[in-house]
Amino acid sequence: MLIHSNLFSQPINEFAAKSYLRTGNSDGYISPFIDVVGSSMNSSGFSYLYDSIQKFHIYVGLNVTSAFIPGSMQSFDGVTEEPFSPEITVANAPTVFGSNSALTAVDQTGNAYVFPGGFGINRVNLLFPSLQIGNFFNTNLSFRFLALDFGGDLKSIKLFGGGIQHFISPYWGAKDYFVGVGASYNQIKIGEYLTGNSILAQVNAGQQKGIFNYYGFAALQKNKYEFFYADAENGDGSVVYEGDQPIRFGLGGGIQLWKFYLHAEGSGFKPVVASVGFGLRFK
Repeated sequence: MLIHSNLFSQPINEFAAKSYLRTGNSDGYISPFIDVVGSSMNSSGFSYLYDSIQKFHIYVGLNVTSAFIPGSMQSFDGVTEEPFSPEITVANAPTVFGSNSALTAVDQTGNAYVFPGGFGINRVNLLFPSLQIGNFFNTNLSFRFLALDFGGDLKSIKLFGGGIQHFISPYWGAKDYFVGVGASYNQIKIGEYLTGNSILAQVNAGQQKGIFNYYGFAALQKNKYEFFYADAENGDGSVVYEGDQPIRFGLGGGIQLWKFYLHAEGSGFKPVVASVGFGLRFK
């Protein structure tokens, strides 16, 4: 997996934990991260390798995803809290992807409320291996696993996922198109600082034309992430958050060239995620 190195180069420090993870501003700051990483892991989870004559196949490949972070996910309307008085709303406070510069508000008595800066990121890239086994009983099974050990503060990134894709169009004798339903589960662990779980359910439809195939899909996702923080004063702890973008739509296609299968996919709407895959398909 490849992800912007600045984003996880250090744990959630004590200042950020107190400023956001346990305040009313936490959702605005953290939720873009959950939606971007969760949507990226849920992208290109299925290769839609449909085979009407039910030939067994194994596909082994690599997928690369790139999530483009819009300006609306780089800032939010923050709210000051006690002892700041009176409470005010501050526009354009940085999210985790926002400006590196902190934003400070000062009240009439001189109290300052600081909105910490983000990491200044407008794109997040992921790379992961994938394995698919099918097509038996109109069903494909997909798997992905990756474990990287970096040492230092980051320590490790671990990713595990699995999915099932079942084609339902053969039940009514469809010949010129396919319709399928599927579900997947992905988990990501980043050192001692984060554990994230993503669940996806979707329906898709497309056509297989010789060596080409194309498809569209609609999906419902739920991303739930637990962040662990350090606090020397009150003790270490964790906070659980969920993403704000549950619905996704996408289009994609692929081509089979001898034993090689290449595919590309785009999905949205927030964030927009592009993915490409390349691998070997054995029948």
